Amino acid sequence: MNSAIPKSDRAKATLDGKPEGPRSPLRVMQALELLAAEPDGLSLARLAERLQTPKTSLLSLLRSLEAGGYVTQLGAQYQLGAKTMRLGALVASRATPDSSITARMHPLLREMMEQSGETTLLGVMGDDRRHGVYVDIVEGRGAIRFSSLIGTRRPLFCSAFGKILLAYQPQAEIDFYLDNTELVQPNGGRRMHKEEVLGILAAIRATGIGVSHEEIVDGAGGIGSPIFDRDGRNCGVLVVAAPISRLRSQHDRFSAMTHDYGERASRLLGFSGRYPGSK
Repeated sequence: MNSAIPKSDRAKATLDGKPEGPRSPLRVMQALELLAAEPDGLSLARLAERLQTPKTSLLSLLRSLEAGGYVTQLGAQYQLGAKTMRLGALVASRATPDSSITARMHPLLREMMEQSGETTLLGVMGDDRRHGVYVDIVEGRGAIRFSSLIGTRRPLFCSAFGKILLAYQPQAEIDFYLDNTELVQPNGGRRMHKEEVLGILAAIRATGIGVSHEEIVDGAGGIGSPIFDRDGRNCGVLVVAAPISRLRSQHDRFSAMTHDYGERASRLLGFSGRYPGSK
């Protein structure tokens, strides 16, 4: 009977006599861990070398993960997919429920959605310090609404929550990012200049509000405000995202609302300083 089971998937005995389970599930976790440590991704050859696995068997595994949305391929590089990002966010939010920003902000996200009727999102800085990442989403009630996935990454220079995250970094880090990033908006391909982005960041620091109109997704945009922790560190952003027509017609109301919730979220985390844009 065992002859029908692929050799690589049979339980084996190690030198110390303890059983070794099927290798494929372990290879999956090892591959995802390696990709998580490499923001720019890894090639099939590099992954096979790191895992000490034949490329043919690894390619089959990667194709299955790609089909499921756990891995994505950009050119010759494999990177983490949206579903892996979402899984990581869910695990993190449950690991320390008392201190997790995701768990503590979720009730406010739901309140924001009920008040606005639109999709609300919580974004944080990505590990690569070049993107923001959605870690929680409450979808709006409308039949036509903004929709995204937990784990979705957005460029810092041209998304509502990305610009807010970038605005509160040290100036040297901002300059390095802008000097080493191609400032071309994903939607429409408009090239931004460093001075233009710096002006937007200064306005965000003055008002506590960041806005994006169709810079990433055609027909949609967002308005957000920062969240500060007890040490005054910008640790996240609350965003209302909506179809562009509603976002523009409700701009003042959504701006005031996100600003109010951003300050409330900051006070909840122990922030005692002056919130940007407050009188």
